Amino acid sequence: MAQPTIQTRLCPHCANSIALDTLICPYCKAAVDDAPTPQWPRPDEAAPAVKIEHRRGGMPLGSKIILVLGLLVFALGVYLVGGQNERSDLAPQLETKEQELQEREAKINSLEAQLAQAQDELKSRAAQLDELKNTIAEREKSLAAVQKQVRDANRDAERLARRAAPVPPVRSREPAQALPPPVPAARRAFEPGLYETVRSTAVHEEALGSSRVLSRISSGTQINVVRSVGEWLEVRSKHGKPPGFVRADDAKIVRRAN
Repeated sequence: MAQPTIQTRLCPHCANSIALDTLICPYCKAAVDDAPTPQWPRPDEAAPAVKIEHRRGGMPLGSKIILVLGLLVFALGVYLVGGQNERSDLAPQLETKEQELQEREAKINSLEAQLAQAQDELKSRAAQLDELKNTIAEREKSLAAVQKQVRDANRDAERLARRAAPVPPVRSREPAQALPPPVPAARRAFEPGLYETVRSTAVHEEALGSSRVLSRISSGTQINVVRSVGEWLEVRSKHGKPPGFVRADDAKIVRRAN
């Protein structure tokens, strides 16, 4: 039995084979009822020459811009890739330098801490030295005052010993004769007036060598004497200082009081 043949035609829009009675091409969805059927060239016919028109004026402006942008992007990519490679090559050296800098910074911090500690120790020792100097100075002053008191006490003891020394009796085979009573030694007269010290001396609170020392006056100092007490002269200051006593042997009269 012979197969029925289906008559076909070409779609004038997409050139696909469609049924003869098809109104809408199933391929391009275009209406084909009133469109003219395209005339395809036959194999024995020569293909028409295609004229290629060469545009004048060179490359369009848009193409030039795209080309320039492409070149810039390419150059930037090359620069970034090269910089990345260079940074990757320098990375070990940079890490080594950074480690050296950190080690030096740690050494500097350690030295600064040691220097601060040494400065603190130096200040502490300087304070201890100043305190020791003050203690030595105070002890020297105390020792000098004690030595002065000892010398004054020895001097007073010698004077008292000389005064209290008994006179040895004179032995004679002759009958003892009554001796005249001893004549007391004439005391030096001390009159009130202006005196001048002949040596450095101390001003005592009382007419005793063991009394408290009020002050010390140097040789050649003029003092105002108001009265004498034994071997002591009572002096009065014109500057409001408390009265005191100096030894009579340490001063000489300059002018008697009127």
